[in-house]
Amino acid sequence: MAPDLQSTAGIAPEASRFSVFGWRYVSRLQTERTIALARIVLASASLFAIWLDPAEPTRYVRLTYTLHTVYLLYAVLLTLVIRRRPGPSRIPLITHIVDIIAFSVFQYLTLGPSSPFFMYFLFSLFCGALRWGWRGTLATAVAVLLSFLVMGDSMTLTFGATEFELNRFIIRAVYLAVAAALLVYLGQHEARLRAQIERLAGWPSVGHGEAAGVVRRILSHGAGIVGAPRAVAMWEAGEEPWRYVATWSLNEFAMKRWSPEEFEPVVPPSLDGSAFLTAGPVNADAVVVMSRGDVLTEWRGQPVHPALPIGDREVGLVSAPFQTERVSGRVFLCDLPLPTPDLLPLTEVIARETGASLDQLYVTRRLAEVALSDERIRVARDLHDGVLQSLTGIRLELQSVATGSSGEMPARTRDRLLNIERAIAMEQRELRLFIAGLQPAARPNPATSPLGTRLEEVRERLMLEWKMPVSLRLGPCPAELPDPITQGLPLMVHEAVVNAMKHAQPSRVSVEVQRNADALQVVVSDDGRGFSFRGRYDDAALAAMGTGPASLRARVASLGGQMTIESTPAGSRVEISLPLTGEGH
Repeated sequence: MAPDLQSTAGIAPEASRFSVFGWRYVSRLQTERTIALARIVLASASLFAIWLDPAEPTRYVRLTYTLHTVYLLYAVLLTLVIRRRPGPSRIPLITHIVDIIAFSVFQYLTLGPSSPFFMYFLFSLFCGALRWGWRGTLATAVAVLLSFLVMGDSMTLTFGATEFELNRFIIRAVYLAVAAALLVYLGQHEARLRAQIERLAGWPSVGHGEAAGVVRRILSHGAGIVGAPRAVAMWEAGEEPWRYVATWSLNEFAMKRWSPEEFEPVVPPSLDGSAFLTAGPVNADAVVVMSRGDVLTEWRGQPVHPALPIGDREVGLVSAPFQTERVSGRVFLCDLPLPTPDLLPLTEVIARETGASLDQLYVTRRLAEVALSDERIRVARDLHDGVLQSLTGIRLELQSVATGSSGEMPARTRDRLLNIERAIAMEQRELRLFIAGLQPAARPNPATSPLGTRLEEVRERLMLEWKMPVSLRLGPCPAELPDPITQGLPLMVHEAVVNAMKHAQPSRVSVEVQRNADALQVVVSDDGRGFSFRGRYDDAALAAMGTGPASLRARVASLGGQMTIESTPAGSRVEISLPLTGEGH
């Protein structure tokens, strides 16, 4: 089996190269064969027509027939060569130059502007467009017009005004310029469509990155396909009680979650389920073109909720909905100066790809949660069967030592042992709450374990363990806090107080918790010697300095909060702000 695998590995790069270059070569070969066949047909028809009705040329008759016959034989020979050539070469460029020179000679020998071979110049323009797109058309047009103008100027000197037809010369020169301009526009339009298709084919994968980063990449890519400076996506996922809104522009990105009632209705019922665009101001008098299948209809009114952050409402936008098994929403491509109806099908594809990516992101997140849930169950069982049982044994042993030798042990020592036993009991209660929180169906009950009760237990345990006064002041707080805050705040307070007792050698520590606007404010202060630094620093500054309690900072960041530390020789102050309503990522 090993030799086969090595052989396959050796062939793969060749196959990859063919996929990139091979099909491009096949396409060019087909183009050259088509041009070669058209050249034969055009040369044969022209030669037959002037033979059948020899009204023109009137000068250099024999030379013109001879050269045209030679050109026809050249066209046939070139067709045979193209059919048998082994690979890409410079033949297209050489034949293109030869064609322009030959066509110029034919027309010069047959009175230029009046020549029956004028169509050969148009043939050259089409060949340039087929071979090299709009750039080839433009270069060919310059060469052809220059040749035509030089030819006309030469004939005005050779012939008189009666023989040189100035009106036909002007008409045909303008005809060449207009035909070239239209072909250039068509080539640019084709290049733009090809670029859009390539960008659609290169739609970014979801992967396992952070949700905000994935959404930002999706919106940036979708907006780039149509050249929109701004993109907005709004969606709802599964049974989640949120409405997500993500906005992207060249300078910013934001993703927030709102209640389902926000921005309701996102679009009017008449536009719901349809792709639409507005080419002017987005207001109550907007003219909206919407697509229902293959039919375009017009509608007037406010197309988008006034509070939706779509950017500049004085310019147009295009929008399309998406619906998958788990995710539904709508994409808005905004700040487009003059969107056209041909963007509607493209926007529908972008919306469909966006919905598929968000659906995949939702599934990936759910699978990660299932895996995390299984891991939590395993950890909970290990803690319950291991650490918790060991702590129970230690408590029983301490009780036995303290109560079984009352006559031999000093009262102070016995009280000390009982205090340690009580501290272990409190730790067991905390550990049981932690284990219960690891269970997937378990949710803390504020009625039986409110935040104040848990903080008071933390305070008592710390006082027993460290023999130091710890004060707690709990201000007005919401009756129900988010579960992560209820579970995480006591751990943060415990860590902040222990850090102060370990390193600052204070005589007292105080804890204050209260609500301020839409955040929960926590302050842990002491009268010790402070941290190793002096001054007031926020999260970013502490991270840049590489100092401060890193694990506490990580806990705060995991809840979307901010931490600030003020350190002086007279003590330190740790301020934590936890948002009660925040962004969802």
